[in-house]
Amino acid sequence: MNNKLYMITVNNKKFDEWCKQTRNKLKRRKNDGALDHFNAGYNDVARGNYLARASFVCYWEIYADNNLAKLAPAVTQASMIHMFHRFLEAGMEQEAQVVTQLMSNFLRLLQALQGKDSNEEE
Repeated sequence: MNNKLYMITVNNKKFDEWCKQTRNKLKRRKNDGALDHFNAGYNDVARGNYLARASFVCYWEIYADNNLAKLAPAVTQASMIHMFHRFLEAGMEQEAQVVTQLMSNFLRLLQALQGKDSNEEE
């Protein structure tokens, strides 16, 4: 899966094909808001830098795949832990502290969403 997403991100032809397939899926769902959101994002990243395109692709893959959506918070937290360690290794204490605050707030926000989701189910 990782290699597939990477190739979609860095190869214009694969990216365009992925966009076409994703648009078709969104049209079948008849969720106009999602399709509009996709199209607006596409216009911003279609020929943009790697990080913007990769974030766009990952967002829509997470949107479409519940299993991936369940894993995404852990990947995000692991990415922040990785950044934290890299900053510590480089002796960048202030940046490491900022990442620590980001991790704490990320977990707090996830818990708030989980509480909201639990309240909606009741």
